[in-house]
Amino acid sequence: MAKDIKFLVDDLEKSFLEGKGAAASTIAFSLANRSPIWTGTFNRSWKIQKNTPVVPSKPRSESGSASFTRTAFSRIAQREPVIRTRLSEILYVGNETEYAGFVINEEPSPYDGRMYEQSFRDQYNTTPIPNQPDWYDVYLLGDYLFQDLEKGFQSAGFVSGATFTYG
Repeated sequence: MAKDIKFLVDDLEKSFLEGKGAAASTIAFSLANRSPIWTGTFNRSWKIQKNTPVVPSKPRSESGSASFTRTAFSRIAQREPVIRTRLSEILYVGNETEYAGFVINEEPSPYDGRMYEQSFRDQYNTTPIPNQPDWYDVYLLGDYLFQDLEKGFQSAGFVSGATFTYG
């Protein structure tokens, strides 16, 4: 039986908000599994927050020291929970480590002043996916971000490129 059109706006809002939360969770999970692993602190520090950007203030794990010694090659297995919002609320996905700007090659390291791209020239065995200094830009500007958005919204019932009938 067809649903009364008076429910359309509420149903669309509910589906959109589910998709928005699921997309943020998918993006955080993807970034965690694409980001470099040295101590694991950075790839475990992707967070989702409502209404305020994630503040990069978390210190590096002690096992990392200045030598960037990697301790484990595990990737993140669990997604961030889906955060429910209202239409007026913004969801931010960010990394809370104090050296986040360094790992996305936007700021010098707060520890030794090097830029992230120097890790490749200095052979520190970086591990982002793809394994290149601009891995974050590749994620944002390539198809990866759009694929994660699509996955999140598909989990809420949206279909890519489809024509919908209501009811």
